Amino acid sequence: MTAGVATGVPSTGPVATGGRGRAELFRALGVLAEAPGPTQVRLAQALDLPGRPSAEAHTAALVLGAHPYASVYLGPEGMLGGEAGDRVAGFWRAIGLAPPADADHLTPLLGLYAELVEEEAGPGPHAPAAGRARAVLLEEHLLSWVPVFAGKVAALGDPCYAAWATLLLDALVEEAAADREVRSAPAAVLPAALREAPAPGGTDGSAAELATSLLAPVRTGMVLAASDLAILARRLGLGLRIGERRYTLRALLEQDAAGLLGALAVEATAWEARHRALGDSVGPSGPWWAARARAAAAWLERAAAEARAAAQPLCGEVPPTLGASAAARAVGAGAGAPGAGAVRPVLGAGAGEGLVHEG
Repeated sequence: MTAGVATGVPSTGPVATGGRGRAELFRALGVLAEAPGPTQVRLAQALDLPGRPSAEAHTAALVLGAHPYASVYLGPEGMLGGEAGDRVAGFWRAIGLAPPADADHLTPLLGLYAELVEEEAGPGPHAPAAGRARAVLLEEHLLSWVPVFAGKVAALGDPCYAAWATLLLDALVEEAAADREVRSAPAAVLPAALREAPAPGGTDGSAAELATSLLAPVRTGMVLAASDLAILARRLGLGLRIGERRYTLRALLEQDAAGLLGALAVEATAWEARHRALGDSVGPSGPWWAARARAAAAWLERAAAEARAAAQPLCGEVPPTLGASAAARAVGAGAGAPGAGAVRPVLGAGAGEGLVHEG
């Protein structure tokens, strides 16, 4: 099952009321996550979004910036598929539906949510079961990651997609608030993907594992796009090697592990503030993400201190270059340990700012 195009004009208010209006809104929001065409332009106008969706903006926001797949945010590798993707596919099967190939993509997930909203609001005998399934989908497979994704899209700055991400988050927050108010949904518990997430750090000492850990949102509480790595390289005066993010990140670690890890600690602190601002409006996932970013900041501060110490030469020796493998060992040694003092904000940002606030 995949999302269809909204048959009517979605509400242009904060969130549509009534089963049909809510369903149309979520379908429209889901379709806007796809590559733009005439349908997406029409829906953006109907939702009164600023500007219009373009292929260039879509690529920057949803292909290179923030990927609209649950597994990218909830998987310990920060990549498509894996156990996180299988968990979402399992939900589709649990409610009697064959999961589509892209079962954890935002578009089919919002399309499924819209269908459950309609069935719950209808007079049929399956309405109560549809309501329970909708509540599980909301808490377990949407609120567990969409606020992180939407925050990143909004911070990337394209007016149309930033407004779309804000509207999407507002709609989900209102759904969660309505469930709490009427108590028709089961008591919210922390989603399984977050309960089982590995702690920050925990590397096996390899540079590859270090890069994987740093690029997995569920392990650090933050999202690092290719553009963020470019900003880091420029601010730290490092050479930027263009390529897949893990390759780029490893190259930066080879040049200045201490500086890079310290800058990432500052960024994790900025993400903590962003998560904390949402609080429990997105259910138990919000406080969890704030705590994860805070733990990651402490881990990175410790790792930066270890990397600086490892790079200090003995008297009369030439300072060595701390490579990615040595940095990985420093991170592994600092995993789970408290912060080792403040890190100078290399990015020139305060606690509430970070890489994503630059162009």
